[in-house]
Amino acid sequence: MLILTRKIGESILVGDNIRLVMLEIRGRQIRLGIEAPAEIVVLREEIAQRLTDENLRAASFNYQEAQQAVNSLALEFAHRLTLRPPRPESPTVTIESQALGRVTVPADRIITFASGLPGFPEACRYALVNDHLEPPFYCLQCVDNPSLAFVVTDPFALVPDYRPKNGVSTLQELHASSPEDLQALVTLTIPPGRPREITANLMSPLLINQGQGLGKQVVIEKPHYSHQYPVMAVKADCQPQPGSPGGVLPEAQ
Repeated sequence: MLILTRKIGESILVGDNIRLVMLEIRGRQIRLGIEAPAEIVVLREEIAQRLTDENLRAASFNYQEAQQAVNSLALEFAHRLTLRPPRPESPTVTIESQALGRVTVPADRIITFASGLPGFPEACRYALVNDHLEPPFYCLQCVDNPSLAFVVTDPFALVPDYRPKNGVSTLQELHASSPEDLQALVTLTIPPGRPREITANLMSPLLINQGQGLGKQVVIEKPHYSHQYPVMAVKADCQPQPGSPGGVLPEAQ
């Protein structure tokens, strides 16, 4: 580890294009200014770890419980997401999914996350499967790792005024000409044996450009976008009901 001493106003250069500036010292805390290219993600370590941990939890679910849980909620939400139809000449890819069994998807419907997802950096290719869950819920099945899958949903079904991050750098990375080219999904965490405790990760949506087959998980650091948003608190009119346990899901069998 390189240890440097800096005074207020002095800087540290990391590589050719990242600059750290010492701005202020308050007791045991310091304020740092960070200048970096827009394509470089800068996160506080605890936020990055929280994202990784939540992805790991979201990938650990009992599929029968998940199917029972989300299908019992599906009729309460409006279906917004439209999957792009495959080209007639598109080849297919068969996945021996641990959760879904054998799944065949058109190759041109595969979504590539160039850097993978936090917690799963080596798993880059995924397919949205809607044959087993009722809209607006889908299974995001990994192509590279058949044992890896997520249950995802349209966040607008939970929070109608949801505003995911889609800055210029994200648009460029996903080859999108405008925010309208992107669709947002959020992962659901369904604790095995406790489907009533289902939560949605509104803090870290998946932005997808279906036309280009590209996706990226981003971070929205706003206090009202929780990484563990309680889905059971959402009423049929898509408004949260404070203090309500929900009562929509059946008990796990």
